[in-house]
Amino acid sequence: MPPAAAAADPAELARRIKARVTAAGFDAVGIAAVTPLEARAHYEAWLAAGRHGAMAWLASNKHRERRADPSRLLAGLRSVVCVALTHDPARYEARDRRVGRIARYAAGEDYHRVMRDLLLPIERWIERELIPGSTALWYSDTGAILERGWAERAGLGWVGKHSGILGERLGSWFLLGEILVDRELAADAPLDHERCGTCARCIEACPTQAIVAPYQLDARRCISYLTIELQGPIPRELRPLIGDWIFGCDVCQDVCPWNRFAPPARDARLHARALDGWTLERFLTLDEAGFAELFATSAIRRVGRAGFLRNVCVALGNRGDRSAAPALARAIADDPDALVREHAAWALDEIERAAAGSSGREPGR
Repeated sequence: MPPAAAAADPAELARRIKARVTAAGFDAVGIAAVTPLEARAHYEAWLAAGRHGAMAWLASNKHRERRADPSRLLAGLRSVVCVALTHDPARYEARDRRVGRIARYAAGEDYHRVMRDLLLPIERWIERELIPGSTALWYSDTGAILERGWAERAGLGWVGKHSGILGERLGSWFLLGEILVDRELAADAPLDHERCGTCARCIEACPTQAIVAPYQLDARRCISYLTIELQGPIPRELRPLIGDWIFGCDVCQDVCPWNRFAPPARDARLHARALDGWTLERFLTLDEAGFAELFATSAIRRVGRAGFLRNVCVALGNRGDRSAAPALARAIADDPDALVREHAAWALDEIERAAAGSSGREPGR
């Protein structure tokens, strides 16, 4: 085949893009054809049920139109290159008792930065070298895209009962990214069926019963939503169920059998960072500048100081250790944010209740 013809051949273009993606360090890649996505109906039903909670932007006309028609993001869109990048599935160490638990995807460097550094050069290579005159656009949880739907269409895996994407080889410990391309590429076939079978471990293990039915997640009860997306007070009835999670939650993935043999992160930036010397109590001493400095390269900065310390207070209350009482009392007296003060008061009340061996008193100080 002449070079010019090969360069325009959808199968050859797909092969070269996949080779480039793999060489960049990604763990899986697939290509989805751009036709109406089955996942859209599920998404619209989720919104209609109000299960998106306070994430009002998800129900905005702009977001819904873009998710329904991704050509609104890139005119002339013909193909979606879907990639997977593993993050570290290593088990928690003893130190997590002192600093609380952080979802593994957020334990290292902010994955948005890592994905940008890996995907942007590929985007530019497609536009400038592989297909001059084309337009490509990368995303990774950075736009109105039905990421799991496209990944499923591209054959990277299937949507599990916890509503996350699962792969036979990678389990679910991976991040998704996409490159939209306005040229036809040979598409991959999706899996012929999902592989969850009769397993319901994720549903049974969810601390807050947020997985209300197979493949149906109510974000309003999800610990990840409560500790990250929710900007105000965490509902009192859900606080005791959060345990010591201070950013996100991994319970549904921890119990998934497909994760038993998940590979470790290949990119060292996604390995868990050390928080040497830090404890839940010490986190309460952070001011705005200290919080910004400590989490400058972390996804945790997204929740903001007040939201993070709110979560820390809940974790301390659930831990029930009286040694945390002085730190919580100082937060009640001195913290500049009412959200932190209120959750510190709740936590101190829970600790005092536990110490007294009583649960009959009304919560709150």
